[in-house]
Amino acid sequence: MSTETGIRIKKIREFRNYTQTHMADKLKISQNAYSKIENGITPVTTDRLEQIAKALDVPVESILNGERQVFNLDNNNIDKFYGFIENLQEENREAIQQTISMQTQQIDYLKGQNEQLMKTIAAMTQKLKARQTLWGSGCKPPPAIFGISTKNH
Repeated sequence: MSTETGIRIKKIREFRNYTQTHMADKLKISQNAYSKIENGITPVTTDRLEQIAKALDVPVESILNGERQVFNLDNNNIDKFYGFIENLQEENREAIQQTISMQTQQIDYLKGQNEQLMKTIAAMTQKLKARQTLWGSGCKPPPAIFGISTKNH
């Protein structure tokens, strides 16, 4: 194997964000032995070249001929990838719609609760004003207001 082939392997490996250690583990060799392959020091058998191509997910021809094809288009991985992305986008869209729907329901519920509280406050304010009017006219306050006794203990 030439130094150029080793350089091509290295470029594809780096494009994939694989380390030499990762590749060495895939090939069940040491990192040092793998480094020698990339540097063109160690000759590579056909079987080893096929293993490298498989680990990098490229055709052997891409490594040998220096083709710029980095993706293996022959195995429909690209179609699967785009299908995955479309499904992910659809799942995200559904999740966002569900979240918006739930939040809208919560807002409506809280608006209803707020209206009830405002009505209760208004009713209690009217009662308090009515009592203050009675007390101001000389009437004695009732013995207990809102559950509070007026007796001194």
